[in-house]
Amino acid sequence: MPREVDVKALVSHIVLGNGMDKCRICMGDTTNGQVHLGDTVMTDDDKPVTLAELLEIITGVEVLDEPLCPIGICITCVAHVLAAQEFRIFVKNSQKLWSKALSSLHGLPEGASPPVKTLCAFIKPDTLALHTYKNYTGGDSKTVLNKIKSRLTKKKRVVRTGPPCECPDCGKHFLSPHYLSMHLSNSGQKEVCAVCGLIVFRGRDTVKHMAEAHGQNVSLCKYCPQFFKNELQLKKHVKNAHRLSALTCSDCGRTFPRKASFEAHSQMHAVRTCRACGAQFTNRACYREHRAKCEPDAKPDVKSLPRNKRCNVRDPAYFICDYCGKVYTSRPQLKNHIIWIHMNVRPYQCTYCEKRFYTAGRMAEHTVVHTRERNFECDICGAKLVSKMAAVYHRRRHTGEKPYECKDCGEKFLSASRRSEHAKRRHGKGIRHQCLHCPANFVRTCDLKKHTEKYHNTPQNFMVAVES
Repeated sequence: MPREVDVKALVSHIVLGNGMDKCRICMGDTTNGQVHLGDTVMTDDDKPVTLAELLEIITGVEVLDEPLCPIGICITCVAHVLAAQEFRIFVKNSQKLWSKALSSLHGLPEGASPPVKTLCAFIKPDTLALHTYKNYTGGDSKTVLNKIKSRLTKKKRVVRTGPPCECPDCGKHFLSPHYLSMHLSNSGQKEVCAVCGLIVFRGRDTVKHMAEAHGQNVSLCKYCPQFFKNELQLKKHVKNAHRLSALTCSDCGRTFPRKASFEAHSQMHAVRTCRACGAQFTNRACYREHRAKCEPDAKPDVKSLPRNKRCNVRDPAYFICDYCGKVYTSRPQLKNHIIWIHMNVRPYQCTYCEKRFYTAGRMAEHTVVHTRERNFECDICGAKLVSKMAAVYHRRRHTGEKPYECKDCGEKFLSASRRSEHAKRRHGKGIRHQCLHCPANFVRTCDLKKHTEKYHNTPQNFMVAVES
């Protein structure tokens, strides 16, 4: 770094005073440029710092503006001075950083109670100071690492902007079109414009609105009503969502990895009818919002339930059979009722007789009529019985329990079937089976079969039901 000093130029300058074009520091040539000692070279908290002051700060030597000495410094020496000052500032900031980091470590607990297995500290990268620490009391090292990873990679909440919107079906208000779109995500008909919040029908109406109102040309999938910003996204969607083995909803375009999830989602697009006012909704979220206003007491009070049962509380739904008006609490029950009772689909046939049953369990219960296997024992008297329900009814004879009560006369019975027979015989309710050869009708099919074989000498191959 140091230059070779021109001794002759130095002596000439001292004796004759003609060395003003030399550098004050290295006595080098300053014809390419120089900076005077009184010039401002930087600022410290908006305060100007001259070159002479900066040299004193770095070296501790006071460099005065002498009339017999050179008044400027060459560009090379000035660059070294500024670099030295930058390094000096860097060292001071580094010392502050480490001092703050070491002092913040005193915030960590010196010892943890025995249940605490792992103590994880989070450090701010800009200041190296302790941000927070957390105790992990359970789980192995892999579980703890997954928790830390999820904490570090947690995405920041994105603020959704846009005009406030209102659902036209249920009247619920939203802060932006994004949240209204989430509200109608399971609707198979309506789409929300993310720009202006206008509700349009899915498919071509959405593409038309985006082109006319906002000047955006989007690509519509020909297999489902989803649209995309470019052809590349559309091709990727078609390849993944509409392959041969894919489970994709044709109403909204959502794809599911499992058949059970797909079947559960397909029920979202079913039309729901309010039991109080008869209003119909194609979106489950709108139906729930309307039911909360129409029948506020239908949904149980969450505060009255234990904390472990407060999640996913829904108002009870009822499914009514269109053929007979029977009410069920789930859709699969109604489906099985229609298939078994009204469509008379009975795939299981007894190997000993021609009788058919809805399920394999019903057929197994019937088989004991032929095998007479008594595998069920009464815990009171030790009697052997052929079925579980027979054991239940037998035990009720000992205890005197009769849980089924007639609504008309108040008489109680051991089973629902005996109460049903009582209602048909005594009160004339329900369906009776008509004989094809005479005006007689019977409550049970077995009684009709005995009647036709005894009095008409012919089996009753088919029956006519008469509702009394």
